Amino acid sequence: MKKLMILVSAVALSGTMFAQKGTTDNPWTLEGAVNYTSADGLDWQAPNVRLRYFLKDNMAGRLTLGYSNATTDDSNSVSGNSIGLGFEYHLAGNDKMSPYFTAGLNFGGGNNKVAGVDNKTSKLGFGIAAGLDYYVAENIYLGLEIGLLNYGSDKSGEGDTEVKTSGMNLGGGSSIRMGWRF
Repeated sequence: MKKLMILVSAVALSGTMFAQKGTTDNPWTLEGAVNYTSADGLDWQAPNVRLRYFLKDNMAGRLTLGYSNATTDDSNSVSGNSIGLGFEYHLAGNDKMSPYFTAGLNFGGGNNKVAGVDNKTSKLGFGIAAGLDYYVAENIYLGLEIGLLNYGSDKSGEGDTEVKTSGMNLGGGSSIRMGWRF
């Protein structure tokens, strides 16, 4: 059994050592992410899906779709959806690693129910981030992305209860991603 485990481990390790970047024959990627923020800690964003299209070897456009829904009890809940459009510029890197910079716009809306009172929300944001994709197998990658600059504007409620907030911060959030290039 011990020899079998060593053999399986060696085969798995060798597969990751010879992994290469995706080829130009595969311009699309699809990925999911685990996000980390200092306020929320580790947060799995399963309904958040990102699709990228490589225009050239070093340039990609991206589309992110997200949905969230959380309920604490019958009188308190938060739900929302978002769409993000962005552009990535990939640096030279090597056969297994592809570092990049990205910039994008995010739009969103939703509904906050607090103490039984519904409030509509809308959001607009802009961000700049740096990241890298590490190919563990051909066309399969793990990625890391760190926010460098983020601006966001939120509006909640209507009429007399309308509240608007906005702010800019350095070093937004970070995410660990897994994706497939096809």
